[in-house]
Amino acid sequence: MATVNITKEFKERVESRIRKMHHKELEAELPHLNKPQQLDAHYLYHFGCWGKDHMHLVHEIPKDWLGKIDDVQIVIKGETDEGKKTACTIRFTGVNAYKRPRDSYYMKSESEITYDDLVALPDTVLGRAEALQAWEENKQVVVLDAKWKKVESDILEFLGKCKTLNEAVRLFPTVRLYVNRDDLERLDRKVERFTERKKIVEEMATDELTAATIAARLAGAI
Repeated sequence: MATVNITKEFKERVESRIRKMHHKELEAELPHLNKPQQLDAHYLYHFGCWGKDHMHLVHEIPKDWLGKIDDVQIVIKGETDEGKKTACTIRFTGVNAYKRPRDSYYMKSESEITYDDLVALPDTVLGRAEALQAWEENKQVVVLDAKWKKVESDILEFLGKCKTLNEAVRLFPTVRLYVNRDDLERLDRKVERFTERKKIVEEMATDELTAATIAARLAGAI
């Protein structure tokens, strides 16, 4: 088994592999995550962009004064079950909506809605069900993010306490799962020490071989 030192570059490769594993699990558990919904959720967009107290102005302001938009993003804000603030975004295409005029040059015309307001909307509002589904998926994302963040932290901390991958594997064989194939191939490569190689020569009839070579040279064969 060859010696594989734990360097900064090695740990960066481990970190990258762990993040890819995280991404793969997200794809497997939530295949529709962040996929746009083709639905005219203009009411939901106007609710979040204009506010429930001002969204009626969409129908009173001349349309040529407003910016039309058909591809929108709505940010849903709320708290996790543990009381931590969180947010997720859902995208709708094919929307017949209008942006709210900006109060200043630097202001962004975004659509944001709280989870409580979203739940309070009538079931008939287009996009409500999809937004609630996005929220539930986001809760799963939060759980998976926390799990993989801890995995990454624990593995990198463990490797930081080991001098070589050889030592790490002896102490915790499962660590191999987080190591790239190239590094594992280097680790598993057999290395024959010089003393072991020397035995090959010792086992040979060297005197006879030398004599045969001398005889061949005298005979003009070599």
